[in-house]
Amino acid sequence: MSLTGALNAARSGMSTTSRWAQTTSSNISNANNAAYSRRTTVMESSASGGVTVSEITRAVSSSLDGQYRDEVSRTGTQDAIATGLSLYTSELGDTESDSTLLTRLTDLQSSLSLAAATPSDSGLQRAAVTDAQELADQLNSASEKLGEASDTALDAINTDVAGINSALADLAEMNAQIASGKLSDSQEMALGDEMTAKLDSLAEQMDFTLRTDSKGRVEIFTTGGTALLQGEVATEISFDASTGVLSAGDVEITPGVSGARGISEGSLAGQISLYNDIIPEMSAQLDEVARALVSVMEEADASLGAGDAGLFTDAGDALGDPVEAGLAGRIAVNSAVLPEEGGALWRLRDGMAATTEGEANDATQLNAFISALDSTTSFDSSVGLDDSATLAGYMSSLIASQNSTRANAETQAESYAAGAMTVQETRLGFMGVNVDDELQQLVTIEQAYAANAQVMSTVLSMLDTLIESF
Repeated sequence: MSLTGALNAARSGMSTTSRWAQTTSSNISNANNAAYSRRTTVMESSASGGVTVSEITRAVSSSLDGQYRDEVSRTGTQDAIATGLSLYTSELGDTESDSTLLTRLTDLQSSLSLAAATPSDSGLQRAAVTDAQELADQLNSASEKLGEASDTALDAINTDVAGINSALADLAEMNAQIASGKLSDSQEMALGDEMTAKLDSLAEQMDFTLRTDSKGRVEIFTTGGTALLQGEVATEISFDASTGVLSAGDVEITPGVSGARGISEGSLAGQISLYNDIIPEMSAQLDEVARALVSVMEEADASLGAGDAGLFTDAGDALGDPVEAGLAGRIAVNSAVLPEEGGALWRLRDGMAATTEGEANDATQLNAFISALDSTTSFDSSVGLDDSATLAGYMSSLIASQNSTRANAETQAESYAAGAMTVQETRLGFMGVNVDDELQQLVTIEQAYAANAQVMSTVLSMLDTLIESF
């Protein structure tokens, strides 16, 4: 090799190691940045015998990215359901709790039995009426908590929709920057990191499929195939609370709807499932408890005429046909047995429509109430529970089923979160920065730089000697 060739090779080596050092330093400085993908300097030999940087690449695995986002979306779905039901199920209690619909019913049955043993005792009548009020209040409170859960779910849906639209708009702008051709290599890689972080965040709210077009721009579709982002155009997502329909432009993408070409996972899917399906079914089950309670007590009351209300009422009225939704929130004890509302306690013994006080020791009506609460009655099986059971049995099934819905979602959320963490560890191992490796590279870079510098120094010394010889 000529002295000039050696000088050029050493100079190119020093230039290459300088860029290599910059890349390695950047890696080390971003070692704790989860959104940063490790840069790798790719070098190749030049025709003149030197070395040049052919490219600097980002460590990216589309397979690991996709697996991680899938797990994150599934976690988001179940976490939304579990969190959305937590306050309601706390109010509902479980089969081991001291204060539930079931314990309130048991208290009422016990107090009615005591009153039947001593029908003339107004104190025992008062206790039974109080227990009836507490049972009605428990149903009212549970219904209210479900209503609050529904409102919270709707707020979360609107927040997620706004967040998704914002993320899609940001990604569309990033696509425009990529397509402009004006970005330097370092700017394009930094934008790639930003885009990865944005897509990871989007996966928490919804699942999606991802493609890259010929210009390097990302294209996003629902898992059902509806386009959300193509090129630099994002499709706006919207939710109609009155119909429960989620749309991308004019295409329905509601999760769980057959043929909707929509999303199926993510916090948005979980909240919509709560709002459209889970909470309405739970509310209908509570209404069935209230309906059966009103109905059996009406049927057991011999004093009632057509249209008269029994011990339990629909906001003061007899049970309607059909029953309007939300009965659990309206059920109340008949004012006919409430002294504070102009009623009389003895009507618990004689019947709600009794106009005069009956025989003080006659427990016939009280025993009829007790029998009614113990009897098997019919329920609407379309709301997801038994079609025939005692009130106590139905309440027990309701409490167990609704707590199970929340507990199962919580368990699945934890399982998916563990899966996401496992994939993320592998992903970070691939794309993340190992500081020890980078420091070792710095040692190699230092050695390469020193060797090239020594070559240049030697060549220059030899050139000086040659010049001095003339």
